[in-house]
Amino acid sequence: MSADRQKIRDVSYEIDMFEMKHYNEDVKGTWEKIEKTIREILDAAWECLNRDYTIEKRSEMQEDFVSALDCELFDIQNQVDHLEHVGVQNGLIRSKHLHNLLLAAKNRSYKNYENPEEIDHVQVTIPWYQERNLLENLYLKYHTTPIHKASKTLDDYYINPDDDHAGIYCFWKEQSEIFFEEEETTSNHYHDSDYEWEYDVNPTECKNLRDFFKKRIQAKNEINKQKELELVEKIKEEKKRKKELAILNAQNHKLRNYIPVEKYGKEINGSVYWFVDVKKNFTDNKHGVLYVGESKNFNNRYKAYEPKTDKLTELEKKLKKQFPEKTDAEIREFARDPEQCRLRVITRKILNVDRKRKNWESRIIGKVKPLLNRTVQRYYLR
Repeated sequence: MSADRQKIRDVSYEIDMFEMKHYNEDVKGTWEKIEKTIREILDAAWECLNRDYTIEKRSEMQEDFVSALDCELFDIQNQVDHLEHVGVQNGLIRSKHLHNLLLAAKNRSYKNYENPEEIDHVQVTIPWYQERNLLENLYLKYHTTPIHKASKTLDDYYINPDDDHAGIYCFWKEQSEIFFEEEETTSNHYHDSDYEWEYDVNPTECKNLRDFFKKRIQAKNEINKQKELELVEKIKEEKKRKKELAILNAQNHKLRNYIPVEKYGKEINGSVYWFVDVKKNFTDNKHGVLYVGESKNFNNRYKAYEPKTDKLTELEKKLKKQFPEKTDAEIREFARDPEQCRLRVITRKILNVDRKRKNWESRIIGKVKPLLNRTVQRYYLR
């Protein structure tokens, strides 16, 4: 391994060892000590309020608690100061090496270079990206590392409470450390491979700077083209969805006055009906009622009473049976004459219930005593 590469690994190792010492899940750190002290204070405070003790005992415990609280809070203050010092020191370890690297990059620039005669010069052949501090500038502008993502997560947690990361407690001691070899940690391998170049264009794989930006533009255009295709596809899907929705709404609009057959059968109102002998030619009761009936669907029931041919209807058959001496023609003439025989129908939603409908029928029969109803059956509501 070359000396410069080994030096970089030594820097990574120093940074990582500090983190492993102070942010290690196997060794309780300062924050855990603070949490333990706070829990002990809370337990002691609740114990002072325990009503199982006498008033004198609780008073004595409270005095002891107050006297001990000052020491505990002073200890917490020292521990918080130590925790803050560890965090600052962690940043300083990184900053001292970063400062050296930035100064070295600065002095590589020809703009800051003086050419006194007493300095020796060398002539070497180098790749285009190593000219001056071009590579450093490319890394700073177009390259990201795992630390960039960790930093963004913390920024989102502290600065933007509406971000999806809000509420995630992210700290170095919670980051998994993978050991590749003995005395080596993840940080030692940060420099071994590039993490992510923007648009996946690595300058070390390009012929020159112009080729680098050309490939970046091509990659960016390709991404934008893909986004445009996705947007066009999304617009097509949206138009298709709206068209299908319009067709469905049109179908529903046409069917707004239609209901399922089964639903119609359930929702149609029940009826109670009776026929009246207007001139009381056949009946001698007060109301002149010939026959009382009930039906869950009178539209269907009416077919039995509707006069269509010379055949007797159901009402006419009942009259013929009651008055056999009357001819069919006389019966038809009476039943089909609106001046002599009429129909009354009462339709209510409550009559959908069979028992209630039959109860209405029986009450009417019992009250008017119609001519053609032979028996009166009583129904009672339950």
